[in-house]
Amino acid sequence: MYKHSTAPFGAFTKHILRNETTGHQLVLLPEYGAIVLDLQLHGVSLLDTYQTPQEVINNSWAKNTVLYPFPNRLKDGAYHWGGQDYHFFANESHTNTALHGFGQDKPMKVTFLELDETTAAITCLYTDYGTHDGYPFRFGVEMAFVLSDENGFELQLTLRNHDEQAIPAGLGWHPYFALGPKADTYHLQMPECRLVGNNERMLPTGKTYEYDDFSTPQPLGVTVLDNCFELPIKEGRAETTVKGEKGTLHYWQETGAGKYNFLQVFIPPLRHCIALEPMTCAPDAFNNGMGLAKLEPGEKLSGKFGVWFEKQV
Repeated sequence: MYKHSTAPFGAFTKHILRNETTGHQLVLLPEYGAIVLDLQLHGVSLLDTYQTPQEVINNSWAKNTVLYPFPNRLKDGAYHWGGQDYHFFANESHTNTALHGFGQDKPMKVTFLELDETTAAITCLYTDYGTHDGYPFRFGVEMAFVLSDENGFELQLTLRNHDEQAIPAGLGWHPYFALGPKADTYHLQMPECRLVGNNERMLPTGKTYEYDDFSTPQPLGVTVLDNCFELPIKEGRAETTVKGEKGTLHYWQETGAGKYNFLQVFIPPLRHCIALEPMTCAPDAFNNGMGLAKLEPGEKLSGKFGVWFEKQV
């Protein structure tokens, strides 16, 4: 049976969903962007996470956070929409880009909670009334988490346009998976994809390339990855697998029209984990249009992704 509890976490309150029998657990902070503090499947912690409230506030590397109204980078923090120019703060100085939107610290409200013998679900909602200078549009973001004995972990993100005009939109999530002390020992298999070409500022060049380095399970070794991959736009799921000392992680994302047709793969400099980031659009999509959603009033952008896990025995 799944149970729900809360506990103090500095000035915040963390919400805990747990099944003692299976060892499945999800811990998140609705008050701070619904950031995930822990994800366990079969009693195994799968994420590299923040350990203290101060680490959450510092938000180094944007660990396990939601990304909206755009994921990844925005050139010069600027874009043109509806005849007007808009500007975000360029928070990544070495590329002079705005990184990952502004949703990572927004207070969300728990709007739904349901528990039974095999499943736990919790939904968090943030509503914005157009208060951000770089994105002065009214919209809402919903994060629907599901933890189940049969399917593992699933997250559905939804951004809905509450404004009276069309708005640009992109969604993503930023999980860091830790399956052993060093990513060098992991074996990675990626779905069918094309490599998105980048310039020196980590922005798309407009070209894509064939990529099959990990079309079958291969050791990462010293491979350096901080790249965006374009997935075929076909209805279904694209799956990435990572095998490490703890077991084998099966990560999937919905693909098809208006879904997660891009995947960012990133190995941090310390090489202690791997980020598999589902994105509905490419980097700088507000300017280049790659996967960008144009939401008319009342329309929504929504998709699912998740993981299941085979524990090492």
